[in-house]
Amino acid sequence: MLLLGFSFAIFFGHPAPTETLHLPVAFQFGTLFLAVGSLWLHDAHTNVRLERQSRFRRSLLYALAAATLFVSVQSYGMWALIRSISPQLEMQTSIHGMVIMFAAIHAMHFIVAQSILLWVTLSAFADRYDHEYYWGVTFAGWCWHVLGIVWIGILCVFAIAANHDGKQMKTLPVPLTVPPAMNLPEPSAL
Repeated sequence: MLLLGFSFAIFFGHPAPTETLHLPVAFQFGTLFLAVGSLWLHDAHTNVRLERQSRFRRSLLYALAAATLFVSVQSYGMWALIRSISPQLEMQTSIHGMVIMFAAIHAMHFIVAQSILLWVTLSAFADRYDHEYYWGVTFAGWCWHVLGIVWIGILCVFAIAANHDGKQMKTLPVPLTVPPAMNLPEPSAL
């Protein structure tokens, strides 16, 4: 997986450092692999319910291949995103830090989902699933679909952050004076 991502890095290189956030093209291609893998997982789920074992296993292999391509392309995209950050930016207050954090957390969850998919695929080839028992396939599909929805949300955050015109996030001013207390009657007066 990571070797494929590193080969993308060698072949395509990285963008020049900049102070503005640019969405790596690799994230768009990765989204395509995520959608294709989702379709293959749905097809696998349908086929196991109908007891089409050979089509079920083939669909799982295609979904696993799409997951591997997704992680490889996304790892290259993360590397390109990190390399595109200007050294003059302060990471704690720049929008880049938030974007990288979201993508990294998503990547960690996706590697877990890919491991679940690998386990389900190996179990399928060991004849563990049929039309009566396919809970693992359902669980792997739901993990994949939920992470796909989260990825769409992260892309929306990327789009908003890419249109952010400042170099650093603006903080709200903190009032230096404490407002006067409300004029409440003394407890003894009640």
